[in-house]
Amino acid sequence: MNPKVLVVEDEANVVELLKVNLGAGGFDVDVAMDGEEGMRKVMQGGHDAVVLDIRLPLKNGWQVCREIKANTKTSRIPVVILTAATQKSDYEESKNAGCDLYLSKPFDPCELVDAVKEAINRNRNARLNK
Repeated sequence: MNPKVLVVEDEANVVELLKVNLGAGGFDVDVAMDGEEGMRKVMQGGHDAVVLDIRLPLKNGWQVCREIKANTKTSRIPVVILTAATQKSDYEESKNAGCDLYLSKPFDPCELVDAVKEAINRNRNARLNK
């Protein structure tokens, strides 16, 4: 069974690009188009990682990331922030929210796939070492 990644992104063209690249990288991809839908899907379970934009309708990516990391049922799910917000303050806020990795748009598809794999593997290794 392939690892399942939830993509939370409101731009349809970016969603399609992510679906193609992550799918080619061996992932099953689920999609949410806003922060509230993303959080609902995370709480339903079954995701090995979340790729999350910062600027989202209804609930921003930092809020979603904080909620994921604050909940004992979801706190171990790796969160990869993928955003066009590239100011140092955006990076710092993302880290403060608990993201595991931070990537900037435009992104290299291979780098994204490798980053998601790394985040999932790091999470699995951490669970095995406990």
